This record gives sequence, C-alpha cells and structure tokens, in this order.
Amino acid sequence: MRKALIALTVLILITAIVPSASAQLGNNNLCNRATTLAYGDSATGTVDNTTYVVGFCFTGTTGDQVTITMESTSGTLDPYLELADPTGNTLFASNDDADANTRNAQIVFTLTTTGQHLIVASRYGIDQGDSAGNFVLTLAAGGKGNTGNSVPPKGGTPAPEDQIVINITCDTGEQIVGGVQLSFINVNPGFSYTVTAVGLDGFDPVVAVETEPGVGTCNDDAAGAAGSEIAVPDFGRIVASRSTAQVRFTSPRRGNPTNISVGSANGETGQYVLIIEGLAISPSDELDGFAVRVPDSVAAETLSVYMVSKYVDLDPYLELYQGDGLTQAYDEDGNFYEDSVDYNNIEFLFACDDAGVGDCADTPAFPGGGVDIANGSRYVAGELDAGLLVTPNSSLPMLFAFGSVNGASAGEYAIMVIGYVPGN
Repeated sequence: MRKALIALTVLILITAIVPSASAQLGNNNLCNRATTLAYGDSATGTVDNTTYVVGFCFTGTTGDQVTITMESTSGTLDPYLELADPTGNTLFASNDDADANTRNAQIVFTLTTTGQHLIVASRYGIDQGDSAGNFVLTLAAGGKGNTGNSVPPKGGTPAPEDQIVINITCDTGEQIVGGVQLSFINVNPGFSYTVTAVGLDGFDPVVAVETEPGVGTCNDDAAGAAGSEIAVPDFGRIVASRSTAQVRFTSPRRGNPTNISVGSANGETGQYVLIIEGLAISPSDELDGFAVRVPDSVAAETLSVYMVSKYVDLDPYLELYQGDGLTQAYDEDGNFYEDSVDYNNIEFLFACDDAGVGDCADTPAFPGGGVDIANGSRYVAGELDAGLLVTPNSSLPMLFAFGSVNGASAGEYAIMVIGYVPGN
C-alpha cells in the first residue's frame, strides 16, 4: 500500500512542482518531469507539508553500484529515500536512517536493470510525517559493499585438504556441490515444509533435503513454483523462472538429521534466494533453531538470513550464536545431530529486531512487497521483520534462533536465505 501511495504521490507532485525534462517516453514515466542527475551530481530541495515528495532521475547500467545520500541541511527534516523504476511501480530499495547515529538517509545498491531510475526524496512518515526542512541529495557511482556483521574468524585459513565442502548425493544418484547447509533443531516430527530456491542473474539452483543420513531428495526445476514473486533485499523484486527448484517434505522422527542444502547440478557458481515455508512461533515464547554452515570457498561472501512474518500478528526477532558446543554436533560426513549440541558452550554474537534499523542497520530492509510462492503461501514482509547480514569468514557452523520480540507475539513465518554457491 505504501509503495502505491508513493507512486501516486510522486506522479501528482512531480507534475506540479518539478520543471519539465525532455519527454521521450510515455506519460506513465515519472522521469519525464523530474530533475535529471548524473553520477557525481548533487541537488537541493525542500520537504514540507505542501511538498513531501521530490523526484530525481538518472540513467544507470546493470551492475553499477550507486550510493544515494540525502542529508538534512535545515529545520527538523528526517530524510527518507526510495529507489524505483521510472513508473514508481517497482521499488528496488529504501532507507530511513543510514545508521544508528544519524537521521540522514542513504541507499547503496547494485543496479539490476539498465535505463532510467527514479529517486524519491521524502521524509519519515511521508504524507503522515511532520518533519520539514531543506536537504541536499548526492548521487555517486561506487561505494563500499555492505558486508554486514563480520563473524570473528577462529584460527587460520585451513589447508586445501582440510577445507569444508558440502557435497550432496541425491536420490537419483546425482552429485551436487552445496553453497549452504541448514539443519533443523528441535523440530517436531510429522510437520510439512516447503523449500523453494530461486536463482539470481540466471543461476539455476538445485535443492536437496536430507531426512536420513546420506539420503537426499533433490529437485532442479519445479514448474509449479514458476511465477513466484519475491522482494529480495538489496536486489529488488524478482519473478521466479521455470528453473526454480522446490522440495516438499515431512519432518522425520526425532534423532534423524534434517538438512537443507542449495547447490548446482552443473557445477556453476551463482547466487540464490532460499525460502523455507511451514514454520510458526507458537506459543509466543517459543524459539526455533537452525544450524547453518557454508563451505570455506564462499565463507568470505555475505550470507543474509531473514525471518518474514506471514501476517502482522508476529513481531519477529532473530539471534546468532557460534561455538564449539555447536561444532561438536557434526560428524565427519557433515551430518548434524541436534542432541549433541552443548548449549553451555556456545556464545551470543548478534541480534536483530527490525532489519535496517538499530542493531541491524547494516542489514538491508525489504524493498516493498514480500514473498509470494506460486504454489505455496504469501508472506507480507514489513518493517517489523528481522534479518541478519553476516560474513561467516569460515565454515564453522552458526546457530540462528528465531522467535518474537520479548516473547510477546505468535504466528506463522518463513525463512529467507540469500547466499552463494561455489561451483566446482
């Protein structure tokens, strides 16, 4: 709803207050009447109760990393930024506070399309906000990539023969190289789950689910999942192709490991989005846990883990732990046995209430929309959803604990993981 309101507001206000630019596209292109910027440019403007949205446009190329900064220069203005397509219908990224120490806004984003892009400069609360003042907006090419929370490395870099790899043998006999392994902790037997993996930038993922040691159910292409729509933080909104992978399974009896992996059947390197459905916090003080590890070959890449509520009744909360008490729960073949975890020998690292603010300001928030699995459920991603962007720095396992803020709310949720597959 907010995205649609912004698009409508921009259309009305830009037409009224911004000098006309050269109009070469259709009337639904908001850039026709917005101020044009190029990389390295700055512009000034005013946000108040009369004009609470100001539009700017620039032309960029897929792969360009852009940094957009909006700084208040007078009054009480609390800046707010959005980056969208020229129609305002596709929201790529948004930001209220660049970090916990400022109210100025900043977006660092790698463009996923070539052509015109719309920058919306506003204030916190938009039409419902009450701050006002002048601002300066700058557009720069490049910027530091967001590596999020860096997990402290332990020990040196392992020798090649000692590096952890994640290899899965499918029920078809096929071998795949995995980029992540997620293992359920304290899951009740007999519950149904759906795991969907969508490739980014043309990557073709494979999903494997092990419910017995060494036995994996794999899927490469699931036609029923094609058309799923996912708002991917720091990437934009994507529509799943027919190469999307999906596995449905029932949790086994207690004691058997349940491992979920994402890989590639043809050995290619790529980036994926993984969605796990069928989860719930009930009662409100319940905690769900997943042990997560990545191979050494992608340990220096960022890994994003989000908790996305299905409805607004759940206020998600996410914590991250690591330690020898978790590592000892893996056998030499990489199977995870939850009963072997020593919770007295793990340490707290990070926590997140709302992605993009406070202690998890480095974690990109959702760019509008949510998760809509074509043959599954819809999850309304919002400003209360939790997420952690981490750089693992090693293959040592991490424990993600999912719950609710202060143990005070309950409801269904999905897990979203964004990561990399190393390839052969």
